[in-house]
Amino acid sequence: MSVLTLDGSGVYFDEVRARGVPIACAGLRHRADPVGLARAVQLAGPPSSAIVSRGVSAHLVGHVLARRQRAAHVVTEHLGDDPLGIRPLRPHQRLLLGPMRPRANVVVAVSTSQTARLMRDGYRPDAIRVIPSGVADDPPVRERQAVRAELDVGRGAFLAVLVAALRPEKRAALFVEQVTAAHAVQPSIHGLVVGDGPEAASVARVVARSKGAVRMLGFRSDAVDIMHAADVLCLTSAVEALPLSVLDAMSVARPVVATNVGGLPEAITDGENGVLISPDNPADMALALVELARSRARAEALGRAGRRRQQRSFSIEAMTRGYAELLADLNRAAVRARRRDPTTT
Repeated sequence: MSVLTLDGSGVYFDEVRARGVPIACAGLRHRADPVGLARAVQLAGPPSSAIVSRGVSAHLVGHVLARRQRAAHVVTEHLGDDPLGIRPLRPHQRLLLGPMRPRANVVVAVSTSQTARLMRDGYRPDAIRVIPSGVADDPPVRERQAVRAELDVGRGAFLAVLVAALRPEKRAALFVEQVTAAHAVQPSIHGLVVGDGPEAASVARVVARSKGAVRMLGFRSDAVDIMHAADVLCLTSAVEALPLSVLDAMSVARPVVATNVGGLPEAITDGENGVLISPDNPADMALALVELARSRARAEALGRAGRRRQQRSFSIEAMTRGYAELLADLNRAAVRARRRDPTTT
């Protein structure tokens, strides 16, 4: 196994290298950089059974490497089905990816809800394989009351948090509005927006109108600590596949109130480990928050059920087992191909 990054080292580069995994960076300046592409080919090393890629540029480079090495190309896709085009690819990205998609040997989705989109995008139905994302079963978190004190959360407050990149499809302003509405009915309810992104300024304007019911924290590296300190995680998205924030909240036994989109019903069963609401009726979120704030025991029970679901179906072990089985299958296929044709690399 080896890792090749394209245009930068990334936050885990040194850790991966320290664990003995060969890793290199091609220093790609842009997708058409001939020097960077040549360096990527050189750094890719000896022939592989499979090339696994993530992201537009990586898919393109991975496709070239796979064809050059006669290896299987495994594409990973984490975007949810988006029939309304809320988060479309740019025209040049669609043009570049078009020829590659039907030729991918495998496309790994994180949710069955992605299947329709992947087929519309040109991937072969028989190439789609679902491997759900996973998170740590017992993530290290700081003491709950200490984090609440740092965040200046009042005693007895029922804290709802949104953890997301603030992009249009996340609809963070709706979260702020619904927490504000719930706070007007049940004053113990307060909200925090954790994250940053292109919608941050517009969300901040809505937060300013909440009269203190909701605050923005921006990007936080301790987001899991904040979810653990909260009473419920909320998600108001119009488009999702299988968001890690939901799995993280489940891992620390926090209930989830989320829109019923994408793969969320695969993780959340309404009334069992959270509450699912229609994306077209966000006012139901305020009603759900009021109900949970008035029945803390039920909220805690939903959170415990979520933790059991996460440990059973969305663990790191389950995810890595899925990838290991896939790569083993591809390796066996490569061995069989070499036996049939010794000239195959």
